Amino acid sequence: MQRVWRTVTGFYHVCARGTGKQLIFEGDEDRWEFLELMRECCRKAGVTVIAWCLMGNHVRLVLADYEDAMSAAMHRLLLTYARRFNKRTGRTGHLFQNRFDRRSLDTDWQVMEAIRSVHANPQEAGIALVECYPWSSFAEYLRAYDNDMTRGFSDPSCVLELFGSAKAFIVYSLSTLDDGESAMPDLEETEWERHAFAEKLAKGLGVPLDVVKAASSAQRNTVILGLHDAGFTVRQIERYTGIGKSTVSRIVHAYAQVDAQAEGSK
Repeated sequence: MQRVWRTVTGFYHVCARGTGKQLIFEGDEDRWEFLELMRECCRKAGVTVIAWCLMGNHVRLVLADYEDAMSAAMHRLLLTYARRFNKRTGRTGHLFQNRFDRRSLDTDWQVMEAIRSVHANPQEAGIALVECYPWSSFAEYLRAYDNDMTRGFSDPSCVLELFGSAKAFIVYSLSTLDDGESAMPDLEETEWERHAFAEKLAKGLGVPLDVVKAASSAQRNTVILGLHDAGFTVRQIERYTGIGKSTVSRIVHAYAQVDAQAEGSK
């Protein structure tokens, strides 16, 4: 059965890691090359880079993908960069882990939190303050609020309205790091919102949420995998569908193994 990856909104939080915690950048030249490749691969695939951050052994991105082209863009980006990096450094073997991680972002709050999290990565790692780290899109957001048309590697324009102003963006980005409290708590997801989205997703996959438990095994599995790929936990799926946690876990793990084998055979 085909895996269900597409999110309703088209936004995703993506992370690509060096294999075995391998450093993927040896200097600024490598970082600039990765960013240029990222822009080229995403542009050709019709994928928009919303936010980005380059760390020593991993990259975190927020992407907008409305044409289901993200996988192709990411595979091309990581493969091309790895080949060039290996040739330049004389190393051999895989540079990145076989799979990049991705999580769908299905509410405004999830999109805002993903952007905040991407920009906060260096500070949370104890490397540099958010506003001082040079290898993230944080500064591009500030320039966009000032109507600075300097070309960057991200396009914040489609989400800037969520913050409303540069001040709100800065407060939201930094205050959650300082005191653990969201600067815009009214946007935080409620249980009702999560359940409503799960219901919408289940109907889109052909089975109303309240009848998933009684559906055929194929229909049941489709909805469970769709919910899981949309970011719902096993416990949430159990609660929303009435299907036991052990059954949900078994289905998720079984298809994860099939997916991993498919990736390994490519």
